[in-house]
Amino acid sequence: MNLARYCERCKRLTMDGNLWCQDKDCPAEQGYAVLGYGDYLGDLKVTKLITVWRTGALYEALRGKQTVWLKVAHADPECEDRLKREAAFLKSIGAVARKPTILQSLRPDPYPIHLKLLPPYPTPSNRFHGEISFRGEPRVFAVFQPVRGSLLSDRLLETPQVWHYEAAWTTVTLARALRPLASRNMAHLSLTPNMVMVETDAESHWHPTLLDFGWLWDGSRDGGYLEGLVPRLAPAYSAPEVLAARSTSVGPAADTYTLGLVLYEMLAGHPAYEPMLKRDDQVRRVVAQNPSPPPIDRPELEASGVVKLVAKAIAAGDRYPTVQHLAKALASVYGTPPETRPLPAGTKVLLGTAVASLLCIAGFVAYLLLQVVLNR
Repeated sequence: MNLARYCERCKRLTMDGNLWCQDKDCPAEQGYAVLGYGDYLGDLKVTKLITVWRTGALYEALRGKQTVWLKVAHADPECEDRLKREAAFLKSIGAVARKPTILQSLRPDPYPIHLKLLPPYPTPSNRFHGEISFRGEPRVFAVFQPVRGSLLSDRLLETPQVWHYEAAWTTVTLARALRPLASRNMAHLSLTPNMVMVETDAESHWHPTLLDFGWLWDGSRDGGYLEGLVPRLAPAYSAPEVLAARSTSVGPAADTYTLGLVLYEMLAGHPAYEPMLKRDDQVRRVVAQNPSPPPIDRPELEASGVVKLVAKAIAAGDRYPTVQHLAKALASVYGTPPETRPLPAGTKVLLGTAVASLLCIAGFVAYLLLQVVLNR
């Protein structure tokens, strides 16, 4: 039985394992094998495909009655190693789901900026990634606590040109999510809008969650390794030095360029480089020939200096050295993102019970006072 296959460009999913498209440049025949509804990976039952990347896929799944998220690497050694390193990195920065104390469960929950790891197996394990055989093939996976919202890529289809305050605040929050990489002189290398989940609060503010930490590039590999990664990267969201495989010049500034491209897309209403209508080699050629996209055509942003700020983020050479420098520049214009926090359901119940009790007490006291007045 063939696995379903998914075309990253067309967003098509076929259940019989065969993809075909009339567009001669479409890579549909190279579509990624994905799990389908009802497939079991150990004790995890797949219920929904959330998104597919070039290195793996993200699913909603059930473990017993608990809903979890499941990230499964594509059947490729580099993709599998990448997921293992990401799980270890998340553990090292403390992005691990833990049962809250009674007091913590009553406090307002901060909007998550990273996914939090859950145990890969139903029994205790020292590892935070799992390995299992699925239909005779080994698969590497990790389990996460779900988050709410929709993919940023979907939001941009619905609202191509985002309110510039919201775009800036979203970028600042994503820079905070990438801080653990920059602080270790590492780089993501492959951030795209479908690696970000966005939840909207009651005041319509966006709160992004980074779904993937990328390649965790630390400069320890040679140019040959980086050259091998290029086909696994989305060229429309990759820095020129990364696509050129110049390993000595690839560092945290590569993420500034990539995050700057996401900001550019939110402000301009379209990607800096069209990712869907050209083959990867064509996009790479365009990026090499025009490494700095044309300025954003929004006069109201020119006066505030935001257009120059974005241009510095996506400059071919002299750009902000880290995403934190980009975030600081944005915060100087827009301030910091709103810190609204939703109350946990348990707290809402307690508050409702307390209010109802106070109303009952107030009503009873009023009744007693009324009796005293009438009996005089």
